[in-house]
Amino acid sequence: MMACAVHGQVIDSLKTLETVTVSGAKNLYINIAPVQQLDRSTLQQLNSFSVGDAAKYFSGVLIKDYGGVGGLKTISVRSLGAQQTGVLYDGIAMADVQSGQVDLSKLSVTFLQSINLYDGGFFTALMPARSYSYAALLSASTIANFPSLQKRNWRFGLRQGSFGLWQPYAGFTLPVSKRTFINIVAEGTKAEGDYPFYVENGSYSEKSKRNNSDIKSLNAEVNITTLFKDSSAWKTKAVVYTSQRGLPGAIVFFNDHSTQRLWNTDASIQSAYNKQFNAKTSLLTAAKYTHGYTRYLDPDFLNNQGELNENYNQDEMYASAALAYNITSSLQFNYASDAAYTTLHSNKKMFAEPSRLSLWNMAGIQYNQQLFHANANVLYTHVHDDVKQGTAQGDKNEFTPALAVSIKPGLKSPLLLRAFYKRIFRLPTFNDLYYNILANTNLKPEYANQYNVGITYTKHVGEQVNNISLSIDGYYNTVKDKIIAIPSKNLFLWSVLNLGKVHITGVDVNAEASGKFLSDWSWFIKLAYTYQHAIDVTDTSLPSYKDQIPYTPVHSGSGIIQFAYNTWNFNYSNIFSGDRYTLGDNIPANHLSGWITQDISLSKTFPLAHAAVTIKGELNNITDQHYDVIKYFPMPGRSYEISISINKK
Repeated sequence: MMACAVHGQVIDSLKTLETVTVSGAKNLYINIAPVQQLDRSTLQQLNSFSVGDAAKYFSGVLIKDYGGVGGLKTISVRSLGAQQTGVLYDGIAMADVQSGQVDLSKLSVTFLQSINLYDGGFFTALMPARSYSYAALLSASTIANFPSLQKRNWRFGLRQGSFGLWQPYAGFTLPVSKRTFINIVAEGTKAEGDYPFYVENGSYSEKSKRNNSDIKSLNAEVNITTLFKDSSAWKTKAVVYTSQRGLPGAIVFFNDHSTQRLWNTDASIQSAYNKQFNAKTSLLTAAKYTHGYTRYLDPDFLNNQGELNENYNQDEMYASAALAYNITSSLQFNYASDAAYTTLHSNKKMFAEPSRLSLWNMAGIQYNQQLFHANANVLYTHVHDDVKQGTAQGDKNEFTPALAVSIKPGLKSPLLLRAFYKRIFRLPTFNDLYYNILANTNLKPEYANQYNVGITYTKHVGEQVNNISLSIDGYYNTVKDKIIAIPSKNLFLWSVLNLGKVHITGVDVNAEASGKFLSDWSWFIKLAYTYQHAIDVTDTSLPSYKDQIPYTPVHSGSGIIQFAYNTWNFNYSNIFSGDRYTLGDNIPANHLSGWITQDISLSKTFPLAHAAVTIKGELNNITDQHYDVIKYFPMPGRSYEISISINKK
């Protein structure tokens, strides 16, 4: 955000006025590397429950969705895999070393201010070293600017929808002092998830209902923010998420029987302190502790006990420090150092009980002028594993560089040219290496090189068309020993393998426009399109050579159209995906048809004396499209949602 302040003025005599803050949205299309954003106003109109639902509107993104409100949702950017996408929650990474995948269905959009996607991970000049280790960053922010939170406010509401959905939520902000406020939010979710679906087998079709897809969850967090007199800031966040849900099985041969259950409890506390010492030096320090508990029950598992009942406890301690120093007005040096120690315990017999020490150190330099920007950094990563049973992977030490540049032809030119290169690597996760049933101790680390070139166009036209923004980015990624995880029996048990070599060629196109017509009407349009040719080039003798990798469509995209008239808001959105293949061999037996879903919503806000009431109605998948994102895991058809929220002004 950009801000300016007016501290006083002279009218006949000197008078000191209250600080006035003027804010405006930063144009992300002129960033040194591709950035996409869904701001709060857009998120409030979209028919999205979670970050996983909302992120589907970004270009270059594949959200693996297993259906329903409680279905697992993970993000892969430019076919590099969920483990290569870092998820930041208020600036600090969410980590799951056990699976390497953050379930985005756990992150509600109700209280979010924005969701940003940074391709290449070029975020800000001052950020934790761990953030540089990812191919892309998905950043979710909950806290608004400090001046807007200097008064008491509250919000509560209720959503009700198809398939037994009930979702109450509440939150309030309370100033503790002139410089400190506390923010508390909570949201509960209950859904049966018993939506109808069709099973197709040649000319035969059977209608059924999803079973064992219920969920009960509670998400709560407390935020405490203090802005000191020297403009330094200290932010602390405590989060608790707990859920119990069914794990719907794959629909194979018309058999939808499933009895597996999953319990989750995730708790974390994080704290960050940001201080600018002078015009040249600024510091960011952060620390986080995370505890994750998972219990998995399969009452039909064939063993001596007659069931599989496993629990896992994952703990991570994390600390970070980042320093930025302005050598000159155009040249800046950055250094960051992070450390994380993660352990995983289980009630399983002969479990490896792994622990991992990870160290990240980044050194970078930035050069910024009006027409030219450059960012270069190198990240050193050290990883050491220990196990109590079996054999641990050996130590890993890697240097991975990154470089990004942008050029503007002229000060008034609407064009911007940009390019970046980044090398990344990742080790297999604890589940990949040490899970007894499906572990693969022969897995190799995965290495990837990212190349991107792009052009952007931004122009302010006038009142009726305020801004037009367009970006086209072409990219080429090479991946060696790509690690692929594919669900086997259900959503908890996966098989993992190295694909060898994968080449990914793609184009992302993004366009936005907004404006007004007449006096009371405003409009907003956002379009995204992706072309992606992601092929397996491991072995010329294999049938899968140069075939599209699993679950990657060649064509995909989305569109959002929003209109506002006084206190009325209308939203239309769609998401489409081309044909895909479920396995590496692109043969008819592995073919999965493309699909398109369309959603609409209408809301009305009623102003009251000291509050505002908003009533919203949604209709999702209005054409009742039957489709699978993952084969044998049918998605919901047409559904509705009605919500009411009350906000203190």
